Amino acid sequence: MDEQKLEPQPEDNDSVKVYKYRWVILLIFCLYSSVNFFQFLQYTIISNITTKYYDVDSTLTDLTGLVFMICFIVFCLPINYIIEKFNLRITAIVSTGMTALGSLIKLLSASRDRYYVVLIGQILCAIAQVFMLSIPSKLASTWFGAEEVSTACAIAILGTQIGVAMGSIFGSHVVKNSDNMDDIGHDFLIMVIINASITVAVLVLVLIFFRAKPPLPPSQSQVCIVEVETPSTWELLKAMATNRDYILLGVAFGGSNGLYTAFGIILNPVYLKYFPGYESEIGIISAIAIAAGGCLGSVVFGYALDKWHHFKLTSFFVIFLSAITYIFVAISLELESQLATYFTIPIFGFFIASTLLVGFEFATEVMYPVPEAAACSVLTSVIYLFTIIYTLIFDALLEAVDYKIVHAIIFVVLIIYSIIIYFVRPTLRRREANVRN
Repeated sequence: MDEQKLEPQPEDNDSVKVYKYRWVILLIFCLYSSVNFFQFLQYTIISNITTKYYDVDSTLTDLTGLVFMICFIVFCLPINYIIEKFNLRITAIVSTGMTALGSLIKLLSASRDRYYVVLIGQILCAIAQVFMLSIPSKLASTWFGAEEVSTACAIAILGTQIGVAMGSIFGSHVVKNSDNMDDIGHDFLIMVIINASITVAVLVLVLIFFRAKPPLPPSQSQVCIVEVETPSTWELLKAMATNRDYILLGVAFGGSNGLYTAFGIILNPVYLKYFPGYESEIGIISAIAIAAGGCLGSVVFGYALDKWHHFKLTSFFVIFLSAITYIFVAISLELESQLATYFTIPIFGFFIASTLLVGFEFATEVMYPVPEAAACSVLTSVIYLFTIIYTLIFDALLEAVDYKIVHAIIFVVLIIYSIIIYFVRPTLRRREANVRN
């Protein structure tokens, strides 16, 4: 890559200002990303009911979640180009509009012979989600000061996780298992009506209040990026592919967070194997786990990164303790202690769900001044690629071997990912730009 294009130049500190309106922007992003992620696992969290009602194979039910990963891998580069070419307001309008369109299409999906309509609606929501997953770090850097950017990124990710948590509870409580297909169909209709109503309301909010960027950049590193010519997609990919630390982070965080996402997709059949007939409990436990990790954990570790800047140590800590806490998840399941799962799965979630925030921020640091959306988009693609692989592998293993073997594999793989972090050099380029200037 041409070094001139990625070499930031210092500017006068008078050109930096932090605006109070940044909190409004962050709140709106949390809202519109939440309503999208609200629909992510709605069908897989009740996969046994979805499979029965629509009379489809369980693999097709998993596809309602996997399609989000597939769309991200396919569309992340063109959408990253759109994000960099236009601005955050255009991104917000397009992504929220596509979510609303997908939700409206799903109003036609309540009939048993219209599973294809479910998939069409999910695909539109999935493409919209590509925008949302690509910009938390970019939004934080565009609007927030140097000492609060990791916390802001954590809060942005919190919005996505709140959506997943609420969707898990909502789907498993609105759609009840029944031998009467008409009752299940009515429940599915109620679910998609609520989805559509909320997404349309949030789209109106985005159109009225969301802004692209503040009049002045909020930090010196952002001033430098503004002054740098945006490199081409090929140059960005080359920069990431030749950065040893970024590749290691992609394997460690892509693998660990991908495993966690796959665990969420297969949680329904796994949990029902140990506790038959407890579909609604799966939604509650999933929501608690997501709230513990994606919400509380991300904010805690985001604050820690802003406060102490120990990216390498924090990365090792969250992945290693994910492995340790998974031991207790496996034990609680094997002992068939349902009460214990209300504690062990959320504690596991506290650490492993936080890998998304820590991974985004560490990747942004080692790749600066490569645009945040590009660094995070490629990392998310790796996460989703691992998710697809792990989901397919676990589906096959759960059919072929004892569940204890699957638990052991998860533990060993997480330990390996924590060891990989040891070989990452803690080069904090974004922070160095802020401190230097």
